[in-house]
Amino acid sequence: NANDTVIKPKESSWFGYYADGGFGTILQPQETKLYTEDWIGLKTLDKAGRVKFIKAAGAHIDMSDADINKYVVPYLRGSRHRPRPDVHYSVAAEESTGSEEVATIGN
Repeated sequence: NANDTVIKPKESSWFGYYADGGFGTILQPQETKLYTEDWIGLKTLDKAGRVKFIKAAGAHIDMSDADINKYVVPYLRGSRHRPRPDVHYSVAAEESTGSEEVATIGN
């Protein structure tokens, strides 16, 4: 998230990291060896248009329901290769249920 104070540097959540030898310069994901040498296939996926870097408002894991439904849930839904049930994320009010509901899955 844009205001992350837990992950250092916050760019590492997108595979960015400090330049070798220091903590001053932060490399963008495409400048790291992990990307340029394609250690985990990130470069391959990016070149195929299958990587999206999305900045959401909020702190570390503090995403709104709207942002989760907009940016995360579409990837949990079925694809043409492997159909999955419909998923909709919501957090129930603790006062009414006594617990949080993470996801609702149905057909």
